[in-house]
Amino acid sequence: MARILLLGSTGFLGRGVGHKILDAGHQMRVLVRDPLKAAAFKVRGAQVVVGDALNQQAVTQAAQGVEHIISLVAVRRNRPQSYLAVNVDGPRILGQAAQAAGVRSVVFVSAIGAKLDPHFKYFTSRWMGEQELAKTGVTGTILRFSLIIGEDGGIVKDFEKTLFGPFAIIPGSGQSQIQPILRDDAARCIVEAVAKPELLGKIIELGGPEVVTYETIFDWFLQARRLKKTKLKLPAAVLTPGAIALEAVMKDPPVTPDEIKMAETPNLAAGIDSVSSQFGWRPSAPGAWAPSHWSKRA
Repeated sequence: MARILLLGSTGFLGRGVGHKILDAGHQMRVLVRDPLKAAAFKVRGAQVVVGDALNQQAVTQAAQGVEHIISLVAVRRNRPQSYLAVNVDGPRILGQAAQAAGVRSVVFVSAIGAKLDPHFKYFTSRWMGEQELAKTGVTGTILRFSLIIGEDGGIVKDFEKTLFGPFAIIPGSGQSQIQPILRDDAARCIVEAVAKPELLGKIIELGGPEVVTYETIFDWFLQARRLKKTKLKLPAAVLTPGAIALEAVMKDPPVTPDEIKMAETPNLAAGIDSVSSQFGWRPSAPGAWAPSHWSKRA
């Protein structure tokens, strides 16, 4: 049984990871700004500490006495919190806090596609964050995932925003290849990585057992919700000007220019068996899971 500090516990992925940690019998501490959002963890015996994961003093204090830190902290959009503050400075703060607290190891969750490329602001910020973490000298493992899907949030929220009357908008051709992995399986990988010293110092890319297109995943959603929509595939050149304008005036626009570019970019792991080769088990097939889990519930 390990003592683990989880950062980012109340987000889309964090809810799954937190319960996996507790299911495995580990002692868990979470650092949250709003303790009410961590009530489900507290009921199960987790220790809830109030603080900001972007405050080095708060993270250092929360890390006292734990053996490992798992960090899921990141933003996909540059507002209201910026890529620089969260995706770049956050990992540096994490690494420095882990060093100061004498933590044995860190598991840091990043994204497939992380690279230094001015055409992709999000991917560049994730790559820079990985570099900042490495500079601190902390012992850790970086897990990069393809698209993580769950019952709610994530891409489901994105799909819901693209429905306009009888139409469903697909950015670009919809033919970019993706290797989606279920949130439950991604969470299992993250928790199991804590007990795998052979992964320390490595960047591991992980995805599910199917390679499909963006349009295929959209079709899973439409079919599960029993929605009859005419799909409109709009080229990036058509969507981007409007996305720029909406991003300037809306807090939560339907899509951002960076997301339009990413939607046209392949998002594949190192191989179709990436999870089984690293962890020894096969993840579930999202295509078989989606029909029942994405159906609209009352």
